[in-house]
Amino acid sequence: MRLMDHSIMTCLFSIFLVTVSAAKPPSNAATSASPVTPANQLSNASTATSNSFQTNATTTSSSVDPSSNTSSSLSEDTSSRVTTSSCTTRRCLANMLIEKEALSQPQSPQCTSIIHVPLIVYKTLSVDTKKLLFKSCLQVMMSWEDPDLSWDTSVYQYDTVVLPVRKIWTPDLHVANGVQTNTTHGNQDLLVHSNGTIEHSVIMNTLVQCQVNLYKYPFTSDDCAIAINAWALNGCGMQLKFGNVNITTADSGDWLTEAVELNAQGERNDRNYLLVSLKMRSENQFLSLVLPSILITLADVVSYALPLGNRIGFKVKLMLSFVMFLNLLSNFLPGGGQCSPIIECHFAFCLIILVLSTLQSMVVTRLAKCGTLLPGSLSKSKHTNLKDNGENGDEEPETNISVIEMKDSKKRKNKPLQKLLKLLKNISAEDDKAARNHCFANKVDMICLCIYLIILIVYTAVMAYYYFGSPCKIDPLGFWN
Repeated sequence: MRLMDHSIMTCLFSIFLVTVSAAKPPSNAATSASPVTPANQLSNASTATSNSFQTNATTTSSSVDPSSNTSSSLSEDTSSRVTTSSCTTRRCLANMLIEKEALSQPQSPQCTSIIHVPLIVYKTLSVDTKKLLFKSCLQVMMSWEDPDLSWDTSVYQYDTVVLPVRKIWTPDLHVANGVQTNTTHGNQDLLVHSNGTIEHSVIMNTLVQCQVNLYKYPFTSDDCAIAINAWALNGCGMQLKFGNVNITTADSGDWLTEAVELNAQGERNDRNYLLVSLKMRSENQFLSLVLPSILITLADVVSYALPLGNRIGFKVKLMLSFVMFLNLLSNFLPGGGQCSPIIECHFAFCLIILVLSTLQSMVVTRLAKCGTLLPGSLSKSKHTNLKDNGENGDEEPETNISVIEMKDSKKRKNKPLQKLLKLLKNISAEDDKAARNHCFANKVDMICLCIYLIILIVYTAVMAYYYFGSPCKIDPLGFWN
């Protein structure tokens, strides 16, 4: 059946060729060559048809071979390319992301990048009350999105990859009221998620100028602000979204960190700050400054029970010891400020009282010995007494001579007795005068003591009023104003 079909097809094809050749006029060369009968022409046509069919088949087969070779070569090239790009390890993914060189801020249509700060770990390092400087350490956790650093998880079947921080853009935070800020990366690598979210942390050591309210020093407590913000200008830049704050160590020397709060001034996105509540441990300063001043003043009051001659040296020692504590106080407190410490007024008052008390003791001692405050009165009185005694001694022989001439020898025996009586009278007069001076000095001393106690009572009431009833307040956000 197949041979018959083939022969039928051959005949039909030959008839088609004869018809086509008959339509075309024969060339002169073909006509002049030899005459061809129709039977021969039919046989020749069939033979040529079969030969041409075989030739076409051969040609077709030969033409198919190059195409097959070309397709095979293309498949080999494609397979080779797939083989070279089929590296899907984490390192290959990291290298692919690094090659993007994403060193600039992510460019969003709004021209603003949202930087999420889910956690800040806070620690107070020191508080310098002399220079009004506040030092702290912040560990800031951040996350942001960069669409250029995302990848297809069907190709790279990883959700996260680690990249070096120097090859990727990271937000730059600054402290608006900082005197000095040192920012370092928490790690040399950062974590990138498949959706383009990046997680990183930085450590900020900040030195802030804080006007600590020292009005009630050493019983003081105040708030200090740390203004953490990012760059933004004319609607472009970064916007911070804060989360929680944790305190690692609440104690820092003489200061205790009570609380840390995240706030924004006037609900502005570009004025974010940490409000740190600080309280001073007053035990050390109270025992080393306040208590000694109270005890020295109390000892000065009690010193009025000492004799006048021995009191001055003791008071001078008290005054010198108080000056030492005053120098110690000057090492802790600043030279000025919005709210000057009231303890400075206390120390100044106590020093003035001690000086006046010492001067008063010197004056009273002078009155007790001389009865007057005029200089040189003591030496003059002594010289007068000696002169009177000498005159009395010179006059006595003259009177004795006259007595010898006028009276008898019995009166001569009373001469030593008279001298003794005069001497006793002079001594008694001097004792009476000294007693009167001493009594007057004691009265003056008692009056001064009463005045001293009244001044101390009034001073205590005034200090209590200013300490409890007249507080001084400082705006911790005054640097923005």
